Order: sequence, then C-alpha cells, then structure tokens
Amino acid sequence: MTVLGEQVHIEHVMSEENEEGNQMPEPLIIEAFQHYAVLYIKYMQIFSKLSLCYDSIVHPQKRLDVKMTLELVIRRVIELRHMLVKWNPVNPDVMVETGDQPCFPWEYVNLDDILSDLKLPPSTMEVPIPRYFKEDSISIHRQRDRTVSGYMSMKLGVERVPVETEVFMESRTIEMTYEQAIEAIQRNERGRQGKQRANFVKEMRDDDRRKKNYIDSATMETDPEIAAANIQRLFRGYYSRSNAMRERDEELVFIGMKPKTYDNDELENDLKLSYKKRKQEQIDNREAYEKALEDLRLEVLEEEGPEMRDALREERTQWVTDTIAGGSDIPTDLEEFYKMKNPEPVEEVAEVDPKGKGKGDKKEKKDDKKGKKGEKAPKPVEKPSLDGKTELTETMQSQVEDFEEVWDERDESDNFIQKHDPELAKERIIRKQVELELKEQVDEMLKNSLAKISAQHAKGKGKKGKKGKGKKGKKGKGKKGKKEKPLPGAKLADIKNMDPDHMMSVLIEHKMINNVDKVVVQDLIGDFNYLGRVIDTQQRKDVKRWLPQNPSMAQLRASMSEYAILPLGSLEVKKRIMPENNVRSVLLYGPPGSGKTLIAQAVANELGALFINLSPNKLDGKFTGNKEATKLMHMAFTVAKEPSFAPAVIYFDQAADYFKAKAKGKKKKKGADDDGAKAGPDLKRFMKDLMIYKNQALALEDRVIVIGACTNPEDADVKQLKHTGKGKPEKQGFFEKFLFMPYPGYPDRVMLWKHFVKKCLNGESGKKEVPDNFDVSSLAHISEGYSAGAIYKAVRQTLTPRRVQSIEGGKRPLTETEFINALARQEVTYQSDAKKYMEFTCKITDLDKRKKEKEDAKKKEEGGGDDKKGKKKK
Repeated sequence: MTVLGEQVHIEHVMSEENEEGNQMPEPLIIEAFQHYAVLYIKYMQIFSKLSLCYDSIVHPQKRLDVKMTLELVIRRVIELRHMLVKWNPVNPDVMVETGDQPCFPWEYVNLDDILSDLKLPPSTMEVPIPRYFKEDSISIHRQRDRTVSGYMSMKLGVERVPVETEVFMESRTIEMTYEQAIEAIQRNERGRQGKQRANFVKEMRDDDRRKKNYIDSATMETDPEIAAANIQRLFRGYYSRSNAMRERDEELVFIGMKPKTYDNDELENDLKLSYKKRKQEQIDNREAYEKALEDLRLEVLEEEGPEMRDALREERTQWVTDTIAGGSDIPTDLEEFYKMKNPEPVEEVAEVDPKGKGKGDKKEKKDDKKGKKGEKAPKPVEKPSLDGKTELTETMQSQVEDFEEVWDERDESDNFIQKHDPELAKERIIRKQVELELKEQVDEMLKNSLAKISAQHAKGKGKKGKKGKGKKGKKGKGKKGKKEKPLPGAKLADIKNMDPDHMMSVLIEHKMINNVDKVVVQDLIGDFNYLGRVIDTQQRKDVKRWLPQNPSMAQLRASMSEYAILPLGSLEVKKRIMPENNVRSVLLYGPPGSGKTLIAQAVANELGALFINLSPNKLDGKFTGNKEATKLMHMAFTVAKEPSFAPAVIYFDQAADYFKAKAKGKKKKKGADDDGAKAGPDLKRFMKDLMIYKNQALALEDRVIVIGACTNPEDADVKQLKHTGKGKPEKQGFFEKFLFMPYPGYPDRVMLWKHFVKKCLNGESGKKEVPDNFDVSSLAHISEGYSAGAIYKAVRQTLTPRRVQSIEGGKRPLTETEFINALARQEVTYQSDAKKYMEFTCKITDLDKRKKEKEDAKKKEEGGGDDKKGKKKK
C-alpha cells in the first residue's frame, strides 16, 4: 500500500507541476512510450505484490479493502497496456518524415531495453493471475459445473466432452496376414539366437586369449609396499576427481546454471498443507463475518434504532412544517426533500460570445474542412499526453488513504486468529444499513400521514365549491436515447419460452459446451525476447523494406492475460473498465500446433469459465434449417451472458471459414468451395448473426470473450474480420485484436524439448530431470520450422510407456537420434507459410497501408518540387 501511495503521489505531483509551471513542450511518441512503459513496469510490480498479499491475508475486513485496491490496480495495468500499444514507436521505415507523427498501434510491446536500464529480470513482465478469480466464486462455478455435468450424463451418457480429441499413434502399423506375422516372428527369433550364439563364442575366445596371455607372461611378485602405494595412488585420484566434480556441481547450482539435486518433497508438502490451512482459515473467518453482520444489524437496530428513527422523523417533520409555513401546499411525497438534501450537480455552461459570432464560427468550421480545389482538410494528428492525474489515480489515492487511516494504527496484537472487528463493521456497514432501513420506514409512515392530512384538507375545501381542474402539465421528457434494434433471435417462436438453462441443455446435446483441460497460461512455453527493441529500431541496408519480427511467447502470454483474463476475472473491473479498452474478441492465427486452442483453454481454466465451442466440426450437419443459424447464435450468446454462468469463453476454430472472401470472376456452385471441391459445412450463413450478436448483444458489463483461431487467415475478408465500430452491427467487422502465434524460435525450441521430454519421462508423477548429456541443442536446431504441437507429438510417439520403462531399468539409455524418425513424420512450416502469415500481419495491422501512404507522400512531394522549379525557369 505504501509503494502504491508513493507511486500515485509522484504522478499527481508531476501533473500539478505541469499545470502550475510553464507549458511543457509536447512529448514525442518515444518519450510518451518510455513514460508509460516505466509506469507499466512499476504497476506490474505493485500488482504482483498486492495479489500475493490478498492471497495470504486471513482477516476478512482487511481482505475486502485489499481486494478493492487490487481491482483498481488491475484497471490501471489494463489502461497502461492499451496506452503502450497505442503509442508503441515503430521502425523508422514507416515513420512520417515531415509534420506531426501519428500513432501507429502495435500489439507486440518490447520493454527489454527499459528492463535492462532498471536492472530488472524479464520475469517482472509475467502477468500474475489472481487466484481469487476462481476461489471467490467457487460455489457458483461448482453449481454451474454440476448442472453441465448432469446434462451431459442425461443427454450424451458421458461426464466430460473434451475440446479436442487427439490420438497419438505409438508407431505406424502394417497390416499382415497370419502367415506373414509368423514368418516375421521366426525371422526375428533366428536373428536373436544367431546374435546370442555369436556373443557366446566371442566371450569364449576372449577368455581363452586372457588365459594364454597370463600363462605366457613372466609374472614377477610385486613388493607389498609398492602394491599398497599403487592402490593409494588410484584411490586418491578417484577421491580427488569425485570432490572436484561435486564442488563444480555445487557452484553451478549456486549460480543458477544447474537445478538442485536434492529433493524438496517434504518441504513442498508442508507448504501445500500450510496453504490449504490458510485457505480454510480464510473461508471460516469470512463465513463467521457474514454471519455476524446479521447479528450486529439486530444489535444496532435495538440499541441505536430508536434514536436514529427519532432524528429522521424530526428532520422530515421540520421540513414539512417549513414548507407549509412558506405558503406552499401540503407535500404528498418527499421528492422535494431529497432534492433539497442532495442537489443535482450544476453543469458548466459554455460562455457565449457577446458579439454573437455563433454563425460565423460555424462558417469558419465549414471553411476549415475544405482545402484547395475542394479537398478535405486532413484530420488533426492525435498527440500523446503525459498527464498522470486521472479519475482512476485519484480513486486509488483515496483508497490508500482510507486503508492507512483504518489499519496502520490499529492494534491487532490481541487478534491472533484474525477474526473480524465488530466495531469496525458497525461503523462502516451496519449503521448505514440500519439508517437506510429506518429511512424507508419513516418515509412510508410520513407519506401515509401527509396523505391523510391532504385528504381531510381537500374535504374541507370541497364544501365551498369545486374548482375547475387545471390543465395537467406535460411531464418533462428528456431526450430519448436511440432505440436499440431487437436481436434477431428474440422474434423466433422456438426460443421465446426457453430460459438460459434450457438453452444450455440444447447446446450440450450438440456437444457445443466442452470441458477444458487443466492448462494455464504458463503452459505456452517460450522465452522472453532480449533484443526486441534493438531489432525493431535498427535500419538494415541489405533489406529494402522493414518487416516486423515474430512476437515472443512471453508477449503473447501477457497479451492474452491482459485482454481476456484480467478484465473478465472480476465483475467490478469489467463494469468500470474504459469502453475503448473493452476487448470482446481476439483472433489467434498461426501454423497448426502453435498453441491457439491451448491458450483459449488456458483462459477458460484460469477464469473457471464456461467454454462454448462453435468450431466447424461441431456445426457439421447441425442447425441447417431456415433461421437455425440465428437460433444457435441467440442460444450461445444468451447462455454466455447469463450472470449465473459467467464468465464465458466462446471459441471457434477455423475462423477464416466464417468470414471467407468472395471469389472474384467466378460464380460459385452450390455445395462447392472456391476451388470447385466439395465444401464442408456452410459457415458463411452464421457470419451475419455472429457479427450482430457480438457487436450488439455484448455489453460492457458482460463477462464474455470471443476467441477465434485459424491457420489460413488469408482466405478471409479483411473488412469482415477487422472491427471498425462503424455502421450497422453486421457491417462493423468482428475481431478487435489480432495475435500471431508463430512457430517457436531456437530458445523456445530448447525449452520445449526439455519440457516435453521431462513430461513424458515423469508421466503423472515423479521429478526426473532430462540427463545432462542429452543434446537438446541439436534437436532444437533440426526442429526449426516445426510447431510446438509437432514437437510434442514426436516426443509422445518416441517415448512410449514401454520405452520409458526400458530407460528406468537402465537397459537402453535415451539418445537424440530416436526422435528423428518421429519428427520427420510431423507437419512442418515452410518458408512460403511464414511469408503468408507475414503478408496477413502487414495487411491486418495496416502496415501496408502506412507504407503506401508514406511512399505516395514522398512521390507527391518530389513531383511538387519539380513543378515549382519548372515554373521558375519559365
């Protein structure tokens, strides 16, 4: 808390200095990026510490305060992430040479140089996932999962429906007849017997040779002292070498270049038991606190309630008396009382020019839009701002001050078990609740009394004569908001009477709700890019055009965590996030096996989310009738938006097939794709409804993320893929973020081989390490162009359970050459595939457009210069 308070104070002081002093020069993009980068790193450190703090605290009231602060920091981290992407400086090859430099948002942020300057390790940038995302909602998630499991058992007869089922073949099998199989067995047996006979004969010959050499050699009896000296010499040499090896290993362990050899099982078990005990204490203290709140409410109501009621009644009675004494009619409700007590904020009215230049200003604006020869004036270039004082930082500052005021001076020495504080609960929660409850009772009672008095007063006046009724004034109507068009599925008769629970059962019946594997974001294995900023900013003379480097796995882990996990983890964060930072859909594109489905499952697992799978293999032959596509999308998004099922991940593989571009110059036959081949499921019929429901149905507070994956993004229409937010929902485009999942680089492949080999050697349990003499580097070199999934399949096909047993028994040690045959059978990413993904990246990020604009401006400038010279010569 202290570090957070200091950080917010520094930002506010900087903003105040800029306001009071002389106006600072406008910052450059690189200056803004470095400013936001330092803030991002600092808040990331605070985020990690607060997350660990909240996970460890047992006191229920203190945990609530820490959680509120933690959620504010999460919002700040997300905000800074989007600012880094927006003001990410690009290569000089695409910079504007003259005039103001416009921003060029780039997803992959490289902070290696700043981390180096701050002397911080790359692990600082690993985004922590707070455990409370799942733990605090575990009862709701369990209830939902029980419902899903029950429907699966009832509709499908299974308890689980995995996202993808993949069969790993141990080896390629050849079909044989009975006679051929017997012949192969006999041939192998004869060979085995021949080898055994040859080895036996060789041993006999070697034994005869040793005997003959011993007999023929002239043996001399060795002096006992010389023999003892030889034995001592050999032992000392062996002992010294053993000590040197042991000291070398200890030094390597000490400097972190080798893992520890001793086992920490006992310590790890104790740590797990301690963590479970702490979690149980948190649950017990929270339940005791929630139970005590009701008892405290009754206690305050009984002890302080009468006094509060009298004060409230006296305040309202005094207002009624003053109102009647002022000559007004007897009030019938307390609306005016609350308006007097809580006046509405006065809106600032813009100053009007006394000379009345309103129309002239409009003309000037219109004239500004027109350039020479009717050309539109260029849009003003947005410039970065370094103002750190925002509504969010002010809220953080007040939260830190409140926390320090309550907890810094509080004596907790007597509260060893960290139970709740009753007096604090009364002060912060109970008295407000009781006052609100009594306020409603007093208001209702006073309204009834005023109604009776008004009725008696009107009855007395009625004898003198009835007054004509005055015209009822029209109620002031505010400006009507733009009426939203109803969703297409709301009109369908089939689903009008279906509740979300019924819709879920239909989706489960079609296997569209899946159980994700227990994977986390850290299972996307890969290293940090240590030279990212250097490569991005260098100007190479041997390359005509700058092309972006592939993102590192660390960048992809951070992006998915901050776009999909942190906003959806808490409802408070999701509701209060800025609309421009609200990411509703992400497209992952890259070669097969690069980890697209894995990261989608990791997002769902980290959140404890419902996983709705709308991939083509789930839709084949289903929902083919008229309006069936609309029905499916309505059910999927209604279930995803349901608060009792939240959060939810809507996933679909082969996303490009939903947004396929139209073939030019050819009329496509029904039932055939662009090449004339027989097509799979017709997915384009889902596109319109998919866009409408994603762009219109998903509100800011809905904890839903749509994740698409594809291996052939070039087949899709870029206008339909990229979300612009303009026009009708079905014309706005779909995906807001695009992340490229590349094939792994050399450091990543080294980590992948070690991880997968260790995983297959250990199985479900065990802590065996990969042997030190195992040449992982050579395997990483020969597996260039292979995806992580291909490497995993090669390892699985090689290290079968039987092969692992032979390694454990010491019969056959593990060698590198065993993996070559299995690796050769896997799918590889060729240079043409890498070029295809790079072209799509340049197109979807507007890199091509930016480069073309720069070239056109340069040509125009050169052409304009020549014309001027020609005119002067004339």
